Amino acid sequence: MDDRIYPPVVQSMSLGRPRRSSSVSYRSVSPFGDPYRGRSTPIVTFKRKGAFMAGVSLGEAQANVRLAGSDSYTYSELGVDHRGKIYVKIVWPGYTPLNYEIPVDGYGGRVDLQSLTRRIGRAVAHYLQANVVPVPWNRIEIQQMEGIGIGAWLLKMTTN
Repeated sequence: MDDRIYPPVVQSMSLGRPRRSSSVSYRSVSPFGDPYRGRSTPIVTFKRKGAFMAGVSLGEAQANVRLAGSDSYTYSELGVDHRGKIYVKIVWPGYTPLNYEIPVDGYGGRVDLQSLTRRIGRAVAHYLQANVVPVPWNRIEIQQMEGIGIGAWLLKMTTN
C-alpha cells in the first residue's frame, strides 16, 4: 500500500521550454556587443555636487553649476554621433514637444556633464520662451534624461 497523499509528478519534456523559477534570473547576452540591446533604458542623472537628491534648477544649469560625477559618462554611453551631437526631446504637458540638437564636449573619451547641462538648460529656456509656458523658471528643475534611442534622449523635468 502507498502512503503518498499526492500522485507522483511526472515532468514532461515535450513542452520544449525550460521551467521557470522565481529564484533564478536570466539575462540574455546581447549580440555583437551592442550596448543598447538587451538592457534597460539608460539614464543620465543631473545632481549638484554635495547634494543629497538629484535635480538642478534651470538657473543653476545655465550658470554652470558643479555636478556630481561630472565625467562619469563616455561618448558611446550617450550615443554621441560623428558630429559630436545628441538629440534631446523636451516635452511639457499641453504643449508641442521639440527636439533639440545638443553639442557634446568632453576630454579623454569622457563627456563634460557641466557643459552638457548648461546647453540643455539653454534649450529648456528656449522651449519655455517659444511656447510661452506660464511657469516661473526658478521653479523648474532638470532631473534626468532617459534614452529613447541611440543618441536620442527624453528630458525629465519637475516643478517645485
